[in-house]
Parts: sequence; structure tokens; C-alpha cells
Amino acid sequence: MKTNKIFSMFVMGILSLSMLGCIPTPPVEATVVPVVVESTPTTEVPAGNSSGACANPYLPVIVGATWGYKVTGPVSDTFTRTILSVEPNSFTDQDVFGTGVTRQSKWNCDNGNLTALNPASGVSSSVNTENVTIDFQTTEFSGITLPATINPGDTWSQSATLEGVQTITGIEVPTKNQFTVNCTAIGIETITVEAGTFDAMRFDCPITMNITITMNDSPIQTDLAINSMNWHAQDIGLIKTTTTGTGFDSTIELVSYSIPLSP
Repeated sequence: MKTNKIFSMFVMGILSLSMLGCIPTPPVEATVVPVVVESTPTTEVPAGNSSGACANPYLPVIVGATWGYKVTGPVSDTFTRTILSVEPNSFTDQDVFGTGVTRQSKWNCDNGNLTALNPASGVSSSVNTENVTIDFQTTEFSGITLPATINPGDTWSQSATLEGVQTITGIEVPTKNQFTVNCTAIGIETITVEAGTFDAMRFDCPITMNITITMNDSPIQTDLAINSMNWHAQDIGLIKTTTTGTGFDSTIELVSYSIPLSP
């Protein structure tokens, strides 16, 4: 029973790193209590367009840009996403969840094509909370996370292998995750969320994952298949994501945002 609980925690931890570009699902701790989400006033600041290699119409890459989201599903939560730093060919973002979890990741940029979990960035991503530390390196990689231009009917994909160690309450467990995300742009749709009503590009992304963790010198493997629908608005970013899959049905919605003008 204890092994099954720990295994579920590890799966959710690695899942959160696999879906940075499409489904920012938080890792789940053993003692997580659902958070009551209170309404957060929308902060509508004139959006600034990022420039250089990281300029993407569907994700303003500007230092200090913040987005507030609420998560509904098996575990309700809130999180704030912030662009921490921007370099000529990369940027770093951070998610801080209401449950105390912090996730940080470095993205690479190439003519507006944005890629999470790129091995060139060193440590690909990390998750930290009171009793959990997760650090992963991308050992194999191909594709992009968010293209520079998206038109209805466009397709793109990203595949990667993440390897590293998850430490939960002092237990170190080697973990490997191989995943593939295949996205198809559907078209512009009008989406209403707590932050307002937006005309947003919808793209659907089936995700397949093969996760292996080693406990007591024995590998434990599981396969997951998850479907996500994502809506991104120009000059704003992610508006809404819905995911479906066994035990992973959830919705993420924008409740507030603040995007500084690009310097």
C-alpha cells in the first residue's frame, strides 16, 4: 500500500515535468488537501511584444510577466507562472502552487520557436516542495513545444527522455520518462474564463508516456495516454487547458495576468 502511494507520487512528479509546454499539472504530495480557490481580480495590462529569438505571438516572453491560474480536477489548486529571466536565446519560467510546490524550467528559443526541456539548457527542470525534490536532465530530445507561427491544420511534435532522481521524504528513486506530444492546431475559438473573454488558438495534443522508476533495485514501469486541449491568445499566453486520461481529468483556467511592456 505504501509502495503504491509512493509510486503514484513519483508518477505525478514526472508527469508535471513532461507537460510543461501543454499541461502544467502540479505534482501531488501524499498529504495534499484541496485548496478552495477564491476569485482573483483580473489585472489587464497592455501586452508588450517580446523581441529577439524568444518573440512568440502566443507567449509573451518578458521578464516580470505573470499569469494566475486555477486548477480543478482530482486536486484543486492555484498557481502563479512568472518569467524570471530572458537571455538572447533562452528564458526561465517558474510556477508557484498554492500547495507550496515550486517548479522551475529553462526554455530555448530559435526564431520564435520555443522549446522546453531542451538538453542544451543543462538541468532541464526541477520541482521543489517541503518533502519533495525532483531534478531531471533531458538525455534525448527532438521537436518543439510552441511554434513561432500557428495556423489551423498545422502540426508539430516534441519527444524527449528525462532521467534523474526524485527524492521524497528522504527516499531517492532513479526515474526515467520517455514521452511524445503530438499537437494539431484546430483554429481560433472564443473562450470565456475568469480573466475575461478571449479569441484564442486551440490546439489539441495527445501525449504518450513510458515511465520507469526503480525501487528496491526493481524497475516499475507504467504507460500513460493523456489528451489535452489548449487555448492560447495572442499577446496574452495560455488561457485554458483541459486534459482527459485515467485519473488525470482536469481543467486549468486563467484568472489574472500582468504583462509589462517590452523594454
